[in-house]
Amino acid sequence: MLEKLKIKRIYSYLILQIEVSRACNLDCRICMRKNLESNAGFMPFDDFKKILVSYNFREVGLHGWGESLLNKEIFQMIEYAKRQGIRTSLTTNATLVGKNIDNILDSGLDDIAFGYYDMDILMKSIENVEDLIIEKKNRNSKLKTYLDITIHKDNTEEIFDVIREGREIGVDVAILHRLFNVYNVDKEFETLTKEEEEELFEKIKWLERELNFKIYMPKKHTLPCRIVKNTIFVTYDGKVTPCCFLPEFYIGEVEEGVWNVLRSKEYRNFLVNMKNHEVCSKCVW
Repeated sequence: MLEKLKIKRIYSYLILQIEVSRACNLDCRICMRKNLESNAGFMPFDDFKKILVSYNFREVGLHGWGESLLNKEIFQMIEYAKRQGIRTSLTTNATLVGKNIDNILDSGLDDIAFGYYDMDILMKSIENVEDLIIEKKNRNSKLKTYLDITIHKDNTEEIFDVIREGREIGVDVAILHRLFNVYNVDKEFETLTKEEEEELFEKIKWLERELNFKIYMPKKHTLPCRIVKNTIFVTYDGKVTPCCFLPEFYIGEVEEGVWNVLRSKEYRNFLVNMKNHEVCSKCVW
């Protein structure tokens, strides 16, 4: 049975990004959740199971436009995915990590990312992250920890402090993302120009060498989109979309089965016309 499962996973290629929660306990200025038609709700465990077995996924990322740890069934979801031989990852604002350290480590979760965009958000939860890392080391856990940092013009100096704090407490890796303000959540937040970005990235490379700490920087955005080629996003209420930045651009329902959605005329038309799509054509992520 185990050998069959291993063979099955060799031929899987899509990553399922699944929004287990659209509710959140923070109100971050860069988050577009507040401008969505629906900004609260949770995915039930039974729905999660049906979605997971509807296609041969190699990994499931539990994240979306809410705080994943607010879903009381999230650890059942992780444990279920692990039993199917599927890699699991989770993105969180880390405010609820402290009370869930045992759950996180016992669930078999592979990767956890802590989303930050400034020092204020970091300081609200850094003790939780540090406690998790200490317990992870005590248990010799293989859980990998990430700083997930969104870049915008106002935080280019703070990024260095955030990375240093993360490195100091033992986070494994930092990942930087560009701000993609598709919903104009706050017009004060601006993306960097090409020149500003290049200058910032050179400084970060120096920091990476100084700290001996791996930092992944954003790649150049291309079309057809590498994210869409490798992932599919499902909203908390079972709508299938090509990307987490298109949470209201539905190409199908999970009731149809993800495999059928991927073979649908709507999905094929989206792929062919991505360059002309009002959001994808402007994407910098």
